[in-house]
Amino acid sequence: MTRVTVTIDDGGMNEAVNQAAALCMDAGVVNRFSIIPTGARVPAACELAMSMGVAVSAHLDCCSGPFLLPESCFPEGFTSWALHSVRLATQVRREWSAQIERLLGLGAMVTSLDSHRHLHHLPGLRDVLIDIAREYRIGTVRAAVLPDRMRRYPMGVVLHGLGVRFSETAARAGLSSATWMLGFGESGRVGRRYLERYMGTAGGEDMEIVMHPATEAVWSQGQPGELELMLSDWFAERTAR
Repeated sequence: MTRVTVTIDDGGMNEAVNQAAALCMDAGVVNRFSIIPTGARVPAACELAMSMGVAVSAHLDCCSGPFLLPESCFPEGFTSWALHSVRLATQVRREWSAQIERLLGLGAMVTSLDSHRHLHHLPGLRDVLIDIAREYRIGTVRAAVLPDRMRRYPMGVVLHGLGVRFSETAARAGLSSATWMLGFGESGRVGRRYLERYMGTAGGEDMEIVMHPATEAVWSQGQPGELELMLSDWFAERTAR
């Protein structure tokens, strides 16, 4: 029996994401709402998760902004982060701590941590995330261990390697993570054929399916299609196990 966690990312980014999340929560197909603390609609996202009884993950952001601390100044691209992650770790720690405090201040019960564009897998930042998780007594973190890593070669292979290392480090620190993460290879445009293929490949293990539905396209034209998929009977039946 496979334990499946369905997570909607980018909660609070804008109203289109929150509206889609509300529809999916009402349909009973969401286990976790990952809220980006720098988003424009964060208070509404926290209120939605609390009212629907859905677990909250902090989708920690050092890419998009606007950031919470005036001294926070970060690069945008993953490549730039890969070059400077260790140097920026102390600054990231302060910003991420402030972001968690914002969610807690809005009443969210944060039970998991992940990060926008998976930055927490990088050297220096993996230790930051683990330290913050232990400080706030948050027991679950996301590890990008990818059965679909070849779909976005070479980035998927690089991230998978980082994800495996992060998962091992987190486990030694007493933190849990799903064995597999799905959604990376088709981020923002996940379809039924993709899930049928990779849920079978990763069968028998814990898995987190990361989805990005929205009532209108925000950063991918496939987001309304993800919403339609999540509201289908097939999705409800396939993930309820």
